[in-house]
Amino acid sequence: MTAAARGLLLLPLLALIFLGPPAWSQGRVVRITTVPAATTRIEQTEWAVGVIESRVSAQVAAEVSGKVVQVLAEPGQGVAAGQVLAEIETSQYRYGQDADSAEAGRLDALLRSKTLELERARKLVAERLIAAERLDTVQAEHEALVKQVEGARANLAESQRRLGKTRITAPVRAEIADRLVDIGDYVQAGTVAFDLVDIDRLRVKLPFPEYRATEFAPGLKVRLTSVAAGSRPLEASISEVQPSINPANRAITVVIDFDNPGSWRPGASVRADVVLAVRENAIAVPQIAVVRRPVGDVVYVIRDGKAEERPVRRGLRTGATVEILEGLRSGEVVAVDGAGFLTQGVAVNAGGK
Repeated sequence: MTAAARGLLLLPLLALIFLGPPAWSQGRVVRITTVPAATTRIEQTEWAVGVIESRVSAQVAAEVSGKVVQVLAEPGQGVAAGQVLAEIETSQYRYGQDADSAEAGRLDALLRSKTLELERARKLVAERLIAAERLDTVQAEHEALVKQVEGARANLAESQRRLGKTRITAPVRAEIADRLVDIGDYVQAGTVAFDLVDIDRLRVKLPFPEYRATEFAPGLKVRLTSVAAGSRPLEASISEVQPSINPANRAITVVIDFDNPGSWRPGASVRADVVLAVRENAIAVPQIAVVRRPVGDVVYVIRDGKAEERPVRRGLRTGATVEILEGLRSGEVVAVDGAGFLTQGVAVNAGGK
């Protein structure tokens, strides 16, 4: 069949769609279904798919030198804040702590003795039994011991800190991304032992068409859905709209920061529905109730068994529903299935819907 022949066959169908049924069919009764125009809440949304990221990727390093004697975490493992990931040999740090503890104890004993000596010297000076110069000497020796004790206690605290740092711990609740040490390794202070991914503070970056750039702004409501975390959506909001256009895909990047509600994981895919506009009391009908005619968009209001053609102006669309901004009142009954076969005044058989 030639293209011209196919075009001739399509002409009657196009005439039916745009002009309505021919005049000779006006006596027919058209079977349709109907619904009343309803007042409802309509949202205009735009959606995109992205990948969940961690806002914080931490590196955990050894804070003291020594040989690794135990590794307690592996890549992919979730860890709690403060959980021990690895241990460094403690013997040299225990010896240092013991030595500093002994020195602090020795100086404490000397200070107690010197304090008693100072108290006796004061009494003897008061009774004029020794010279004041002797009291000055004892007091100076006492002050020097006080400083020595303070230094010894500081050394002991540092020894205890170093001993505690032989246990490499997770600073936050996270997941192990990589383990960089093994048993028997000798590490220096500052050697990175583990790469962590924070699983509490998450982020998703979403691409949207550049022509929609002016519609996005921080604070807009977003519903996030991740198959890996279950079907229940998470309410969030836009944190940032990056100022530049991605030259690779001509898209703007919308950033959404959110806290993990429990089972969300970095690396999982996520769908984000951004709510751009909301109509709280919109008059809405099914989209198939709106028919294109030469005068524009119309709906057919059913009165007394006949169709009344009503020009309308569309608004927001969501799913199979469209908002009617002008031309229709809430509660008016409109044709749905079969609306495309109606014209002004044609008789209908409304089966309802």
